Amino acid sequence: MNAADVFDTLGLEYQRAWSHQPALHGTLAWFAATQPSGSRVLDIGCGTGVPVARTLAKAGMKVTGLDVSPVMVDIATAQVPDAAFHKIDIRDFESPAGSWDVICAVFSLLQMPQAEIIQTLGRISAWLRPGGHFFLATVAVDAEQVTLPWMGQEIEVSSFSEQNFEAHLADVGLRVVRRSRPVFTPSYPGAMPEESLHLVCQRP
Repeated sequence: MNAADVFDTLGLEYQRAWSHQPALHGTLAWFAATQPSGSRVLDIGCGTGVPVARTLAKAGMKVTGLDVSPVMVDIATAQVPDAAFHKIDIRDFESPAGSWDVICAVFSLLQMPQAEIIQTLGRISAWLRPGGHFFLATVAVDAEQVTLPWMGQEIEVSSFSEQNFEAHLADVGLRVVRRSRPVFTPSYPGAMPEESLHLVCQRP
């Protein structure tokens, strides 16, 4: 199944399983405390809009969410009326250089090949204003288009180790300013603890 089909099927089940990650909420609280009201936020793979778009919109930021799943876009629009949501693949999205203060990609780069992840990181860096921040949450493992069972679906994932991610981020001019490797057990039957990688980067 492609990403749109997977997340169309999951809908709010995904939110119930994953939205209460303490480390994720901690990073969003840091953004809410450090970024001025009116900051322009791009949420890549926004899902249901909770918690990323909702938290940052409540903090007075101007949030735009993108997702390939029309079901997710509809749910996000209903749940977070103070943000704007669009059905589009980030690989097809265009934006002027320096047009965003904060860009978030919370587990949303996993479902593209490694070469497209690198290409997307370069575009993200260009879209950030100087001094702007990029928040990446992912799984730190060197993998290229590996098919895995996940929440009753089959998904194809690609990613990089922490060291390789940091190298690719540095190559596109992004400097890591906060990092953590939180472990979280999602709320669905048979779920096991999962370690993720959270990196907050800044464009100098």
